[in-house]
Amino acid sequence: MSLHYIIDGYNLMKQVTRITGKKLYRDREGFIHFLETERPYGSKNNKVTVVFDGNADVYGRRINSEIEIVFSRGETADEKIKKIVENLGRKNLVVVSDDNAVKYTAKLQGARVIGAEGFLAKKTSRTGDRHSKEEDKIHPETSIGIKITKEMEKIWLK
Repeated sequence: MSLHYIIDGYNLMKQVTRITGKKLYRDREGFIHFLETERPYGSKNNKVTVVFDGNADVYGRRINSEIEIVFSRGETADEKIKKIVENLGRKNLVVVSDDNAVKYTAKLQGARVIGAEGFLAKKTSRTGDRHSKEEDKIHPETSIGIKITKEMEKIWLK
């Protein structure tokens, strides 16, 4: 069974520390490239929609990507995600966001919900249906991994 991931773009992008701190356009492009190459959503059979605040004509648009990119145009990305979920309302829908209102709406519509950190730490097999033991490990690019690294640096660099 393939899944459809709806990703809260800027919410998740802030968690991928290796691409942040540049210009917004470059960060967004780097984030989409990260999703395409690392595939935290698992199988290529899984559909991915990333929702960003703003207009495509203002911020540019990625072409030739397997990932659908949606700009909210006149509403927040959270509002756009809620509308998408309400329209789709499928059991194989997975919403990736840390926003409580988005998560609540998604659950009401029967979608699965995963937070940004959990999504980034998730390692899936090629089918996207099974998870490896990797998902139990703490990864350095997640916020918990960053906190642990900083604490260890305080100890090591004394």
